[in-house]
Amino acid sequence: MSVYRTVPTYTQPLQEKGNTTSDWYRYFQHTDSGLPPANETAVVPTASPFVYGAPRKGFVIIQGGTVSAIAFSRSGPFYVTGQTAGVFPVNQNDQLQITYSGVPNVVFVPQ
Repeated sequence: MSVYRTVPTYTQPLQEKGNTTSDWYRYFQHTDSGLPPANETAVVPTASPFVYGAPRKGFVIIQGGTVSAIAFSRSGPFYVTGQTAGVFPVNQNDQLQITYSGVPNVVFVPQ
């Protein structure tokens, strides 16, 4: 069974009687030690060009297939990265556009 860090709910106070509550303490400890927030997720590309929108902060790994271009967008226009494979850091709602003729393997790794 995997254990992931989760942010305590708004009803959980940060402190009680001058001490950090156990839920918040564990959250800070897990964050500091690098405990991942969730498992990586395989992404199944649809028709080319495929646009992937990041659900949260993390990395997108693109490998294999026959990729001709990868472009990045945060605010509308896409910017060609000059790469056809690799690891791409993304924030929530960032988009990667993958143009391909052979379907690549795409994986999202939350951070």
